[in-house]
Amino acid sequence: MSSKCNLAESALQARIRDKLNAENVKLWLEPFFDSANGIGNDVEILALASRYAAEFGHLEDEVAECLYSLQRNALERLAERDLFKETGLSTIRLKLSGFPSSAPSPGNDATRLQINLSSMNGKDLKVEIARTIDMSENQLKLISHGKVIDENKILELQDIRNGAQVMVLFLPVTQESYKDSEDSLRQLEETKDSANYLAGYSYGDNMYSLQVADQSGKALDLPESEKRSLAVALALHDKGRSALKSQDFSRALIFLLEADGIYNQCQSALLERVDNYGILNLDIAWCYLSLKCIAELPSVEARLHKSEKSLHRSYGENLERVVALKGSTGWEAALFVRLHLLQGIAAYHLGHIERSKFLLAKVDEEVKRLQVSDDQLAELINMGYGSDESRVALRAAYGNVAAAVDLIIRRREEEAKNRQQEKDDSKRRKLQKKLGECSNGDPVNIQLWRSIKEMGFNAMIAAAALKRTNNEINAALQLVNDIDFMTEVVSKASRKHLPSTTQDAQESSSTSDAVPSTSGSQSGGAPDIPNELDILTALAHLENSLLAESPSDEHLTPEDAARSQKAYDVLSKDISAEADYIDLTLSAENSYINQYKELLQM
Repeated sequence: MSSKCNLAESALQARIRDKLNAENVKLWLEPFFDSANGIGNDVEILALASRYAAEFGHLEDEVAECLYSLQRNALERLAERDLFKETGLSTIRLKLSGFPSSAPSPGNDATRLQINLSSMNGKDLKVEIARTIDMSENQLKLISHGKVIDENKILELQDIRNGAQVMVLFLPVTQESYKDSEDSLRQLEETKDSANYLAGYSYGDNMYSLQVADQSGKALDLPESEKRSLAVALALHDKGRSALKSQDFSRALIFLLEADGIYNQCQSALLERVDNYGILNLDIAWCYLSLKCIAELPSVEARLHKSEKSLHRSYGENLERVVALKGSTGWEAALFVRLHLLQGIAAYHLGHIERSKFLLAKVDEEVKRLQVSDDQLAELINMGYGSDESRVALRAAYGNVAAAVDLIIRRREEEAKNRQQEKDDSKRRKLQKKLGECSNGDPVNIQLWRSIKEMGFNAMIAAAALKRTNNEINAALQLVNDIDFMTEVVSKASRKHLPSTTQDAQESSSTSDAVPSTSGSQSGGAPDIPNELDILTALAHLENSLLAESPSDEHLTPEDAARSQKAYDVLSKDISAEADYIDLTLSAENSYINQYKELLQM
């Protein structure tokens, strides 16, 4: 049977199922099935097929075939329920996806397994499936209820029940892409660990620290736990996007579902502040479609609803928030094309034919509006702009080349502004860390510190005075003029900066712990400071130490620095620009539009 026939049959079966439910017709009971003799009543089935065929505008044979199929499915599920009651064995239905054409084709018996859910874990199930379909277990990944099955957890504890469908994804492994078959699956844990590790650093503490930003590129101020979860989810999402770009849909779905699980650990209020969660749900739905998992599409209708709410909240009903924020609609318009297309296809397979026609007509018009002239694109590329940014700008400017150039320039300026803001914020955090905290635990007020310094006072003395007075500016100004206070600060700071061997030697020869004065010898390990000139000279030296630029990861041990580099390498190779993983030519979308318009006879 051709792909087109399968799709049409799927939609017809959905319409018939809805009709049966609406009329409370049970095909496994009288008059449609004689349970005593175990045979169906063809007369009643064909009469029902005749009535539905006239209503739906289909051939009677097609409708009858669907009715018989639905009857068989119902009887099979009843038998599975009885088996579970009698033996405790649950029936698991397998949906194979992403398998190469060269893979062995399992028979019908291989698409169902009877297992004990309370004693088998995910690993046991994968081994059993691999044996049943004669494939390597290292190339399989299992999904149920939109979640990747945990290999170390009992199946019953993963909300897998009798009659559940398990999606079996084939993960291709080649020598060119992976050293061995385990590497492809190990990427998940490496990505989680790397993102979680780097998210633990404040920006500026580690040159590889991860930051979470909003749509405008500004960093979000989040609690530590939320920051870590969101950073890990975003990293997994980027891995999924990378796989989408290379059309490795099986691997993409694994990473995206893992990201989904971590997103769901975040507070709902946080998910409403970023568009990523809506885009993730859209990407998951696109994976199901690309893997030709037509049976799964109706189940992702809820994901598409979440995606639509998120995108409207982030971008506006008509992308007005995007225009206000970025001055263009760029790739966001392509996201809405994909959303409406998936909604139309899901509606088709749910049997909602009129809604499907409406959505497909809508998305067809959207795609036409987003088409970019090859000549205009070539003109911008010849000016030195990239193809993707040129296509996005031309689309946002509705083909106006001058306006597109203006949009590109504005976007680049905004990106440069955000990068500079990140640098400024990094410097501020470093300075705050150097200035330290007041005696009450509050951070030294940077603005007050700068004000005192601009009056001509020493930077280190200003910081020490604010620490001592808990940021009380008047009291701090009195201290910065106090020679005894200045001497005390120099003594402590000098002792801190002495090499340990020199400090130990001086401390061992000290005979007094008294606070140093403007004359006489110093004790406690500090060098002698006989007069105010020496104090000022020492302060100048220590001030240079306070204000000196230092590498952002200067406090890291060699082991931490090496781990940071490795974590960065794991993540960075799949981090992409926001539009990078979507085919901005919309060729795949166009192909699906034409395919389903033909099915709908539009």
